[in-house]
Amino acid sequence: MSPLPTERAVDVAADPVGLDGLSRVALPVGVNAVESVNMHVLADGDTVTLVDCGVWRPDLPDGGLAAVEAGLQGAGYALGDVARIVITHAHIDHYGLAGRLMEVTGAELVMHSLTDLDCEKYRHPDTARARRRDTYADHGVSEAERTDLADHLTRWLPYLHSVVEASRRLRGGEELEIAGDRWDVVHTPGHSLGHVCLWSPSRRVLLSGDHLLPGITPPVSFERGFDADPLRSYLTSLRRIADLRPRVVYPGHGRPFGDVEGRIEAILRNKLRRLDTVRRAIRDRPSSVTELADRLVVKAVLAHQRQLAISETLAHIAYLRWSGLVERRTRPDGVYEWYATGDGPLEVSELLPAE
Repeated sequence: MSPLPTERAVDVAADPVGLDGLSRVALPVGVNAVESVNMHVLADGDTVTLVDCGVWRPDLPDGGLAAVEAGLQGAGYALGDVARIVITHAHIDHYGLAGRLMEVTGAELVMHSLTDLDCEKYRHPDTARARRRDTYADHGVSEAERTDLADHLTRWLPYLHSVVEASRRLRGGEELEIAGDRWDVVHTPGHSLGHVCLWSPSRRVLLSGDHLLPGITPPVSFERGFDADPLRSYLTSLRRIADLRPRVVYPGHGRPFGDVEGRIEAILRNKLRRLDTVRRAIRDRPSSVTELADRLVVKAVLAHQRQLAISETLAHIAYLRWSGLVERRTRPDGVYEWYATGDGPLEVSELLPAE
């Protein structure tokens, strides 16, 4: 869960594109600079399918259900009409209210099978925090700072109603029929290992979750025990979406947008520039991840910003390592130091949009 574009108002009418049977509801979040998250309502006859559902709100008597109900009413439905909830990825800003909604509506919960890893983390947060502290220690974070960084998860847990696993587990490639329309499940790991997008070939519309966002390059971070090379997974997934050539994207945060090819190219080039910057910095001076983050990223004021800077630097280094361009050695103090292993080209041309 990382800082993303914000939007305070629930405002479907102001969207630049309107599609029959598809409504967007911006639900309030208000945690770690994430002000809102989009819940998409897909009409399906007398029922609806929700795509993402926001957070549990412990500060509200209804836990946040009123905002969901208001969005459903705006689309002409009631809470009891929810028959299915599809979660693009199990980060708490998209998933936190799912357990309560299942209790109230009896809806089916549909997620990728790899979201089980997130559910395990939420069930055993002490283990997840210990794993993060060990990672930070290996990469040079001071003992005084590493506990605060590892507590990033703790700050989100109050916004999770309950840990619920999928009623139906996806693997990618499935077809969901909603109101007679076909929505293809596209597995898009990177921002999250279990991330999926929904693609309507007939409408050329993509529900992108956090895989593709307007105005920001989605954060891709490394977490031990999940994806060994998340940035490569993300870039490959992004190319997969580019090949679909969507007309309109409905993202997990912010408003729908067109010119999808241009947006994808901008994100790709941003990630590739960052890769090159990290590689050059290691070639100039062997460094720990913490040293690299401090040299290349503006010093973060807030703990979640610092945590993100280190985790994203780790993801870039993992890409370079599995490309055979950098390797690590252990310093006398036990901290991993990264050094260049060759001057070969950064092979990324296959990831850029076709001419």
